Amino acid sequence: MEKITQIRQGDVLLVRRRRPADAERIDSPGLRVPGERTGHAHVLPAEVYQTPSGRLLHLEEPALITHEEHAAIEVPEGWWEPVLQREFTPSSRPRARAEFD
Repeated sequence: MEKITQIRQGDVLLVRRRRPADAERIDSPGLRVPGERTGHAHVLPAEVYQTPSGRLLHLEEPALITHEEHAAIEVPEGWWEPVLQREFTPSSRPRARAEFD
């Protein structure tokens, strides 16, 4: 059976990681990430760990990541790095074409 290495739900990407030696558990109820536009949250009940390179989530058993606007997805047990994907909106990008009057 192929091991899942990435899971995406909307603007949240979970990337499977190996257990880090330097991770310290922090007091947190898990992943709760409000969406960019609606304020609805992506929620995953997990243990949260801090490492020098960022936060990791640990699941001892499969759990669901939920969101009001997306189907729930089962996340397998293991270590996961949450990556927030944001829409790129350049405010000062030069126009591709000249504008004419």
